[in-house]
Amino acid sequence: MSAKTKQKTADFLVEIHTEELPPKSLSRLAKSFLNEIETRLQKAPLEFGHAEFFASPRRLAVLVSDLAAEQPATTVERRGPAIAAAFDSNKNPTPACVGFAKSCGVTPDQLITLNNAQGEWVGYQQVIPGKSVQELMPVIVLEALAALPVAKRMRWGNNTVEFVRPISSVIMLYGNDVIDANILGFKTDRITSGHRAHGQKNISITSPKKYLEILETKGYVIADFERRKKMISDQITNIVKKKLGDNAKALVSDVLLDEVTGLVEWPVAVLGNFEERFLEVPREALISAMQDHQRYFPVVDKDGKLLPHFVTISNIESTHPKSVVAGNERVLRARLSDAAFFFMTDKKRSLESHLENLKQVVFQNKLGTLFDKAQRVSELSKFIANAISENANEAARAGLLAKADLTTEMVGEFPELQGIAGYYYAQHDKESLPVAIAIKEHYMPRFSGDALPQTQLGLIVAMADRLDTLVGIFGINQIPTGDKDPFALRRAALGVLRILIENKIDLDLKVLLEAAKKQYQVPLDNIAVVEQVLSFMLDRLKPWYQELDISPDVFAAVTALNITRPYDIHRRIQAVNDFKKLPEAEALCAANKRVSNILAKLEKPIIAKEIDTRLFENDAEQELAKQLLMKSESLKSVYQNANYVEMLSQLAELRAPVDNFFEKVMVMAEDSHQRENRLLMLSQLRALFLQVADVALLVVQK
Repeated sequence: MSAKTKQKTADFLVEIHTEELPPKSLSRLAKSFLNEIETRLQKAPLEFGHAEFFASPRRLAVLVSDLAAEQPATTVERRGPAIAAAFDSNKNPTPACVGFAKSCGVTPDQLITLNNAQGEWVGYQQVIPGKSVQELMPVIVLEALAALPVAKRMRWGNNTVEFVRPISSVIMLYGNDVIDANILGFKTDRITSGHRAHGQKNISITSPKKYLEILETKGYVIADFERRKKMISDQITNIVKKKLGDNAKALVSDVLLDEVTGLVEWPVAVLGNFEERFLEVPREALISAMQDHQRYFPVVDKDGKLLPHFVTISNIESTHPKSVVAGNERVLRARLSDAAFFFMTDKKRSLESHLENLKQVVFQNKLGTLFDKAQRVSELSKFIANAISENANEAARAGLLAKADLTTEMVGEFPELQGIAGYYYAQHDKESLPVAIAIKEHYMPRFSGDALPQTQLGLIVAMADRLDTLVGIFGINQIPTGDKDPFALRRAALGVLRILIENKIDLDLKVLLEAAKKQYQVPLDNIAVVEQVLSFMLDRLKPWYQELDISPDVFAAVTALNITRPYDIHRRIQAVNDFKKLPEAEALCAANKRVSNILAKLEKPIIAKEIDTRLFENDAEQELAKQLLMKSESLKSVYQNANYVEMLSQLAELRAPVDNFFEKVMVMAEDSHQRENRLLMLSQLRALFLQVADVALLVVQK
């Protein structure tokens, strides 16, 4: 845009001031608010320079720099009657021309002539000025707020307006001026409120650029989410180093750091302590009490051993910091006392004795109790252990005890410790270490991308638990639909698949599902449960491989063979993906597709069992037959060793004889013996490739 036509611009600010917003989703809400506004500005279109979000526990804001004052003007062109029909022989406008001009709100002499390859017409061009920021931004902001990812919106007072939290005020500025509008029941202004304890109550924002500065100096609010987050991280590091030295550091998870950043407007790090006697409680329980329940940051030494200290982030700059420390220590002491009490109480009885309590806990009405599930998982774990030559007795023991800690006092108070509590109680009961570790690991992976169990016993019980759930829930026809998956069956399916593939366990999934079905003592309504679960599980592989940049055609080429061993599928997919990159791939895939089409159209099956060399007419047939025989022999051991990469590499060598064959040989010869001989040769060619995948389904481009 030239200097002469450059539009007037100014900065734009919108702030929605609310009651305390959900801290865990504050960052996501703010980023979404920004994205929704940017998207609508681009669509409007309204030119702007840069946009950024700000967020604190009580505000969502977006600042747009150099926002154009209005949309660019648009030219609307209307075409009327042809020139010949618009004017009579005396060049006077006809009624058609007059009518068209009237519809445009002008007189005929104001019309123009439009020319194109088809001829000439009368027409009219109208320049429509763009809408102003004052007119557009209230609509854009309202639409952006409505599009925020809020699971459940609130209403407050007698209002019919809904938002994630009750609103206190709305700022909307363009340059130094307020854009007059009504947003979610509030008239826009330039007034906001600062920190509840430290800040001024009515703060006037004079211009968008001064928003951060004014809020910080008058309001005691650090509105920049990322800056506040870094301040918290730095304060944690500094206070630990200052008071405990270089031998200590805080455990700062990204998730907790984000949440705490969403809880405070004016962060002040505080170091607290707790009694060393609590260190006898399992480390995970202490960390859970601090992180999950109190939003504190635990402190460890250089070896990762938990120390009796913690860091909390206060939202006030207290004149009596010792009182703040004492208050936080008192709250944590009560929580840790509970954990210590539960731990000691649970240890008074064996983990195995809790199995009896599982008889009172329903797994699913039609599928019995958790005690029934424990019995099934135990037997299935034993079956899997035998299949991979692991200790079957220990696997059965781990499977039996895997859910026993669910009725302990510790897990009742700290449900996030399920499995972990069982690990400690199993060790206390002198169960073998592999059994104890398997109890802890069998919940892994807990979420997408989570680590897998690290021990063989852990892998076994993790698979057995998930397979039992999948078969049971499918067995009573509660199959996931759409987004509804109350038993997390998709996650369970992918967990099993990842365990098999990433640990190179070459087991047949159908066999495992049959074994899982046999463990159910109650009849399952769904007689096709194994086939349905198998299909459901293998379907989970497609999006998983897409995330690994495996194209859908590669996946389709392998799954077309209906293989039920996930690790075998994985090896084939890797081999086909490599094959697809070879220079010979395009021609061989095309040849396979051609052969597949020819064979599919046959009305009668091929009767001949062996290729008859006496029927050959030229060297091309002779050479292809020779190569097919050689490859059939040389690839036997390669196939037995499942070396699919080597198989496809060797089969790529068939490109020249295959190309030569199709160039010089008429497959569908008039002589029935020759025709069948050639068809048999092609079917053998296709069979060699089908040992790995149906490469005819590959899409190979130059």
